[in-house]
Amino acid sequence: MINLRLEYLIFFAHCLTSIVRGQIPEAHPDSLLSITELLEKNGFPAESHDVVTQDGYILTIYRVPHGRGGSGVNSKPILMMHGLFGMAENYVVAELMGSGTSMAGYFADRGYDVWLGNSRGNQHARRHVKLDPDKLKFWNFSYHEIAVYDISGMVDHILKTSGKKKLYYIGHSQGGTVFYILNSMRPEYQKKFIQASLLAPAGLMKHFNNSLMMPLVKRTPMIAKMVENAKIGEFPPKWFNLTEFMFGVCTETPLKALCQSFYHVFAGGDSGEFYGPMLVAILRFLPTVAVKQVMHFSQSIHSGHFSQWDYGKKKNLEIYGTEEPPEYPIHQIQVPIALYYGLGDNLVFPGDIEEICTILPKCTKKYLLPNPKWTHLDFIFSTHLIKELNEPVLTYMNTFKDDD
Repeated sequence: MINLRLEYLIFFAHCLTSIVRGQIPEAHPDSLLSITELLEKNGFPAESHDVVTQDGYILTIYRVPHGRGGSGVNSKPILMMHGLFGMAENYVVAELMGSGTSMAGYFADRGYDVWLGNSRGNQHARRHVKLDPDKLKFWNFSYHEIAVYDISGMVDHILKTSGKKKLYYIGHSQGGTVFYILNSMRPEYQKKFIQASLLAPAGLMKHFNNSLMMPLVKRTPMIAKMVENAKIGEFPPKWFNLTEFMFGVCTETPLKALCQSFYHVFAGGDSGEFYGPMLVAILRFLPTVAVKQVMHFSQSIHSGHFSQWDYGKKKNLEIYGTEEPPEYPIHQIQVPIALYYGLGDNLVFPGDIEEICTILPKCTKKYLLPNPKWTHLDFIFSTHLIKELNEPVLTYMNTFKDDD
């Protein structure tokens, strides 16, 4: 308990230190626009599509079929997938820094038919053909189900709609996790991807050493039992509207000076990449997630293995035939994969990226971002997104062609 208190005293000290650096910039005037309004204001077409997964979840995904001044549909479909506590907006909100800055806008302007995914449970995917999102059963999923059902459903919808046989893929954080899982657990999907660019993908987490989170990770079994007994399905729980709370605190109370400080602390520090006026828009797009998603990551960190859900030895024997959950067979993935990572990332550590690249048979590129302070969130919110990330990702992606 003493160690736990010490970690959080250090956390609050970081917050107070960063507060004195300056005032919080005023929110961007377009911070309240929806994803489609933001795209259209910046000159991009926007479509919404509903995808019904094999297990009945209804996901709304968004499409940017062409760039500014274009028409029709671009020839190269690409699915962009967000991370944990993320939504499709993650790939669009950077439009607040200028038209075509966001990864969605940048790729649409350069010949890609851009599709923005949403995983079950976030604000665009709280529907099911039978289950009620206010009931516990709706939330009985981790990133495993997001991979095998959500990503597969979106891929099939995109290929059917576009008339193509293959597509490109970009995934941030959990967006990389689910790519690994889909292609290792359902290998028939490997033939549907041309190439994947994974931005700080979470998979192996042996080197995880986040000082704020490790005290909680070490208590994974205890926390899992508490959550199970309390019958909590979503995090934060449904009675606490995280988006509304954060939006109110950061725009309408004297505590708003803390908000950017908290952002930097959780992101891993102030890398110099963050555009302050975008903060309010980012806070609007904080969804709840399944507790089981968070706990699955915690299990992976605690065990040091990239494995399926751990039910405990007795139930594991019944379900898997082994006392320990099986590891995902990522060594069987034949899709060309490029990995992008940063030294300032305090959620996905460089050592894990480098190790997983030795396991993947077609890890064709490792790209370390040049800013040594580059954080986990800079992959989607950096002020230098075009030069530092969009350009190198696009340049390398363009070396792979669809061989239909």
